[in-house]
Amino acid sequence: MSKDKEIRYSDSDLEEFRAVIKEAKEEALDELKMLKERLDDLNSFSTSDESMTYSMHMGDQGTEAVEREKTYAQVTRTRDYLKKLDEAMERIEKKTYGICRECNILIAKQRLIAVPITTLSASFKIHKECPSDGIDHIEPKK
Repeated sequence: MSKDKEIRYSDSDLEEFRAVIKEAKEEALDELKMLKERLDDLNSFSTSDESMTYSMHMGDQGTEAVEREKTYAQVTRTRDYLKKLDEAMERIEKKTYGICRECNILIAKQRLIAVPITTLSASFKIHKECPSDGIDHIEPKK
């Protein structure tokens, strides 16, 4: 075995990760669709009857605005997540998925399944240092 052997997950592992990412993307797309429908409802409610605005209690108007803002923020977060899922899929295509961008070690499989968009090993994320043994440790140091 050569010392400069390429560090990467096997093709079968990458296929497993691809399925996880595909499922996460489908869920995120469903959520985005629901959020857009909610936003449409909030926007159509507020513009459907302009005369109602004056009869509506000011507290209700404020609550509606807050709900709209929260929904916009959720839409933005979901779109960002979808973009990161697409980037993860690109890393699978390049066979670089699952390699920590700081430590250049394989990220623990459990971490990739739980957080498919991650680019950092749990070791680096938790301890801010690369593991000396080159293995991603999910459990905290004792």
